[in-house]
Amino acid sequence: MAKDLRQFLNRMEKELPNDILRVSKAVDPKFEVTAIQQHLENGERFPLVLFENVLNLKGKPSGFRLLSNAFATRDKVALALDLSREHWRMELSLEFARRVREPIKPVVVTRREAPVQEVVRAGDDADLYDLPVVTHHTMDGYPYLVDAVVAADPETGVYNSSHHRQLVKDERHLGLWMSPRHLWNYFRRAEETGRPLPIAHVHGHHPGFFLGSEALIPMEADEYEHIGGVLGEPLRLVPSVSFGERLLVPADAEVVVEGEVLPGVRDAEGPFGEFTGYYGPQRWGPVVRVTAITHRRDPIWLNILVGHPDTSILGGIPKEAGIYEAIKAALPTVRAVHFPISGSCRFHAYISIDKKVDGEAVQAALAAFPHHDELKHIIVVDSDVDAFNEREVLWAMATRVQPDIDVNIIREVRGGSLDPSATRHAVGSKMIIDATRPIGRAFAERIAVPEEVMKRVRLQDYV
Repeated sequence: MAKDLRQFLNRMEKELPNDILRVSKAVDPKFEVTAIQQHLENGERFPLVLFENVLNLKGKPSGFRLLSNAFATRDKVALALDLSREHWRMELSLEFARRVREPIKPVVVTRREAPVQEVVRAGDDADLYDLPVVTHHTMDGYPYLVDAVVAADPETGVYNSSHHRQLVKDERHLGLWMSPRHLWNYFRRAEETGRPLPIAHVHGHHPGFFLGSEALIPMEADEYEHIGGVLGEPLRLVPSVSFGERLLVPADAEVVVEGEVLPGVRDAEGPFGEFTGYYGPQRWGPVVRVTAITHRRDPIWLNILVGHPDTSILGGIPKEAGIYEAIKAALPTVRAVHFPISGSCRFHAYISIDKKVDGEAVQAALAAFPHHDELKHIIVVDSDVDAFNEREVLWAMATRVQPDIDVNIIREVRGGSLDPSATRHAVGSKMIIDATRPIGRAFAERIAVPEEVMKRVRLQDYV
């Protein structure tokens, strides 16, 4: 059986049953879904939440279940990648990297074999207001689709899957925001010829699908193949209802919203509460005309809670993997790369190295920056510091850094388009903090209890 969201949910029920919270009471997708999750987060709780009775945008029972927090803890992601829950640190990111390096070509199945097309609503029957689309935060002007958008390069046919927000403008139209990456390039080239760009928004699939959508791969690579690598099996595809073989969509998804990005049409989009924890501004963006909505019977709507650990961890693990490999090519002694939630898993990176000579910390950071434009603060620590333990990283910074010697700032560099601290759009500075011990002079030794005694004295024998 192909991997899908239900297979993952079944594994959660068997292996992490205490990490699932079911909400049976009727819930309005406007703020109530996120209010419940915010209450949980305030109590440092991040369970997989299954809302079993969620309303649609008409205020009526939607017939959908809604699942959220699938990526809110790293042990859930470890389970999705067939690792034990204890393997949530660098081994998780390295397993992701290994899978991305081994792409698997997708297979195309018939519509009869595709669960996502068990129910088809096309043309005027494709009503977005029938869906349980979530309005997340106070100043979000509209409900937003937030899962992965898939599209084919109009010239090469290569597929991209990436996360983009789309606001629900009315029953048949969406406002789309794209950063200037793969999808934006596809649309730009289609628009230059006066053609619309077929796209599909995928709601609900195995977590590996969405992790693969965050992989750092070249423009010419086919994302469907790399998603297959992450899944460990061929991604099953089916011709879309609206565009046939011009746009293949994931056959085992829960819900697919098909549409086309209209050439030469722009409208206001935003504000929207973004991954930064701030609202992204209102901007002028393309418009999507919805052409079909397809879904399974008894569908599950996956919602990714933006600006919270659900998005931070989803985006962070693939970046850890890609940047670790980039650094390793320049510095084989790198031990770990961690994108912490405190930096929205984009702005900060903690890198540990087995330092041999002075200067390697800066070398590691310089190897990392080109691979992710939003990254702006890197703290490099020795291998005796756990890069996944923020308390240890900050302790190393407090005790091994002299700011006038160990801090380097690089100015006027391309940065993130959503960085609220930037004074120029997508331009900023980068900071490298070398929190490693110097090699060329004596340095204080770190305190420790004798290792032999630690192994001999078991806490349960005394407490």
